[in-house]
Amino acid sequence: MHVLSRARELNSLESTHIPRSNPTTTVFMLYSEISSPLHDLFTLHKRATKYCDADTKVARVCDVRLPRSYTYNELSLKLLDSLDIMCREPLKTDYYVKIDDDLIMSESMLDRMIRKMATTDCQVAGSIALDYAFYWPEGKIYIFTRSILETACKNMPHITDVYPNEDITFGLLLNSTDPGMFCSNGWPRNHWHKHYSDSRVEINYTRRRRQ
Repeated sequence: MHVLSRARELNSLESTHIPRSNPTTTVFMLYSEISSPLHDLFTLHKRATKYCDADTKVARVCDVRLPRSYTYNELSLKLLDSLDIMCREPLKTDYYVKIDDDLIMSESMLDRMIRKMATTDCQVAGSIALDYAFYWPEGKIYIFTRSILETACKNMPHITDVYPNEDITFGLLLNSTDPGMFCSNGWPRNHWHKHYSDSRVEINYTRRRRQ
């Protein structure tokens, strides 16, 4: 997998305009039985809308229950079903943020990234890969604008096949190789995946399959 060598660093982008107000944000994650039941220890996870399988037993954590259940290899279908629900409602949020359930990141850091992104022309921020015929944002976390979600909503009915990886499928929905659309969100300097440690805290996620 190759990270887009031409992806501009978000923090280095020139601020081309000033947002008229604080940008609004919708954070969402694909929740399953293998997600940690203590996800709400992290404020960013607590803030996220959780899209759950139909058979998820921990009902109290679910914000949206999807019409079916999904295997790990069907995460693309789960993402598409989640986006389909979003697309049925008026899209009013300025930015949308897809996070993994094992992301470690502060809420304040996300808000700073959103505020910076709102002053630039970047439409998709993430760890951008180019190992397909289109650019796509790798998992963990990526941020995209309302206009990008509108494009995904428009293209979804025309998708006849998907990739096993849901983030590659998201790139397929956009079908773009325009480097001006994408930027790097500074991975891993501002956020961590599965592991974090400092002088006081150490966090490790373990990987387990659904029983």
